Amino acid sequence: MAGVQLHGVKKSFGDVHVIHGVDLTIDDGDFVVFVGPSGCGKSTLLRLISGLEETTDGSLSISGRDVTHVEPAERGVAMVFQSYALYPHMSVYDNMAFGLKMGGADPEEIDRRVQAAAEILELKPLLDRKPKAMSGGQRQRVAIGRAIVRKPDVFLFDEPLSNLDAELRVQMRLEIAKLHNDLGATMIYVTHDQTEAMTLADKIVVLRAGIVEQYGSPLDLYDNPDNEFVAGFIGSPRMNFIDGEVVSTTKTKAKVTMPSLGDLKIDVATRDRSPDKGEAIKVGLRPEHFIDAKGAKHTFKAPTTVVEQLGGVSYLYLNIGGGTPLTVEQKGHTAFRDGEVAQFGVDPSTAMLFGQDGLRI
Repeated sequence: MAGVQLHGVKKSFGDVHVIHGVDLTIDDGDFVVFVGPSGCGKSTLLRLISGLEETTDGSLSISGRDVTHVEPAERGVAMVFQSYALYPHMSVYDNMAFGLKMGGADPEEIDRRVQAAAEILELKPLLDRKPKAMSGGQRQRVAIGRAIVRKPDVFLFDEPLSNLDAELRVQMRLEIAKLHNDLGATMIYVTHDQTEAMTLADKIVVLRAGIVEQYGSPLDLYDNPDNEFVAGFIGSPRMNFIDGEVVSTTKTKAKVTMPSLGDLKIDVATRDRSPDKGEAIKVGLRPEHFIDAKGAKHTFKAPTTVVEQLGGVSYLYLNIGGGTPLTVEQKGHTAFRDGEVAQFGVDPSTAMLFGQDGLRI
């Protein structure tokens, strides 16, 4: 079993508290992605797991063994960094074999592991090349191969694709997903990229200011966010948050009005509590959840400020007052142009309510 458990893990640098008592269980074979804004502590948390940083408080176990005070080399982890960190004077083969050679491994075993990793990563034709004669994607595959040959219990990736261009990122993302399927190993991956998180992860950890806001499957976080922060962070373009007021309530629903949408009133299902009549709330609507006005029961009008035509999808940015435009997604091409007044419908079943404290209602 190669699971990872964190119990009350904290990290401070002097008086600066970076990680605030994280409790987390990562199951054997899971692909877990840490996401969050810059400075939220995701890379620090990864370094604590690797042993490159010491915990200030709490405990950390890997494969059921307490490794809180164990040296990095003894933890059974291998880390792939944002920078490739390859030896420029060594061939691909020697870069991948270097760690095993320093550990005194048998030459035949070293060759077997390097050849096997090269086969998985399609690096066999490149084993004699130096890093300078390779593309960024190929270099990153070598860095991953160097981790594979160690046969770690846990793979740790710290934004490994951020130095690559858009096309290479897509290619490498697919290769990392295939690698996880082939190896079945536990992998922990840090990224700020929404697409990487949603497509690679079995589970996502959303961090803010060193605190875990929510932990779950990508679609669970997308469909059932616990708070406004998670709802706005997961999904691109981000969820729209529209100021509203509660008109009336039942045990399971709240009727809310949204002044910026022409006092549009809709009934929204409540989850954790019943809001009070007159309570100020925010209504969350994702861009893809707006519907055609024809035949819709609940509609509104607003002028478009910008229209983005991307071919397969279009985005309209509507002026509803305030500083943030309302984002509406349409499949394929759109007939609307900049400055035109657009009319759309709202499906109340897709709306979410958030209180002034940011928590889901």
